[in-house]
Amino acid sequence: MTVAMFGLAGMSQTASAAGPPLPVAKNGNKVSVFATGVAVPTQIAFKGKTAFISGGAEGKLKGGLYYVSPGSTKAKRVPGTPANAFGVTWHHNHLYANFGSVIRIFSGWTGSKFRQVRTLVRFNPKRFTNFTGLEFGPNGRLYTGVGLQFDHAASKRPYANSVISIDRHSGSIRSVATGIRQPWMLAFVKGFNSPFVSNLGQDLPKGTKAADYIAHATPGADFGFPKCDWSNVKSCVKRGFKKPSVIFPAADPSPSPMGITAKGQKLFVALFGSQKVISTDLKGKKQSDVVTGFVAPVLLAH
Repeated sequence: MTVAMFGLAGMSQTASAAGPPLPVAKNGNKVSVFATGVAVPTQIAFKGKTAFISGGAEGKLKGGLYYVSPGSTKAKRVPGTPANAFGVTWHHNHLYANFGSVIRIFSGWTGSKFRQVRTLVRFNPKRFTNFTGLEFGPNGRLYTGVGLQFDHAASKRPYANSVISIDRHSGSIRSVATGIRQPWMLAFVKGFNSPFVSNLGQDLPKGTKAADYIAHATPGADFGFPKCDWSNVKSCVKRGFKKPSVIFPAADPSPSPMGITAKGQKLFVALFGSQKVISTDLKGKKQSDVVTGFVAPVLLAH
């Protein structure tokens, strides 16, 4: 049986109390609250029945790295961790967490804390943008995106607007794909060695037709940012940029693909702006609603 996890930005209470109403599954299955207390959940990872959630801060709620114990719906802060976390994944008995400009590795989970922690990669936060989602590839390397500095202009900061891979032992970095404005979350599809990555298109200048999209971040691929915003697909392809796998045409509000996961040869994508989760084939030809009625979906796992 597969259970999907959907994260809602700002969901601090149960839906029946002070929070928003629960979304509706198109197949008629019941939707229930899994955990509360994380303002902006960004990614979720599991160690057995214990869930680890990375989250940003919003309003009175602080972000950070949280855990949810079996049988509980209350997220608790992992002791000693920073106030903002943007990605988390479990691999070979270790938890990898991204705190913006630093990725740390945790081990020795006791049920309420980790006994050991070490830094895998660290950048000066004043000279770096931020890491985004974390996911391990079939080659055993840790993949992540590096976010934006400017809305629709190039950045000279290290690895900005790209997908990178990191050696989990030494922390050495390889650039994988470039020209992606805001790579957010990643998913690996069986049979593919490179990740599919959700990307948020630019917001400015006012009236922009820039598209959001899902990029298949193969080695050496350049998706064109900031020279190409995929508002004109033929023009971008003609200029030699790699065409994204799934393109979401500009709309108001923007579709804004955030969380992404895969099952078989199908992608499931949380659309923040469209307030729903969809399924799509790898070319974006067959799309359908899976869950609707979200206030602001940002996280997706299965």
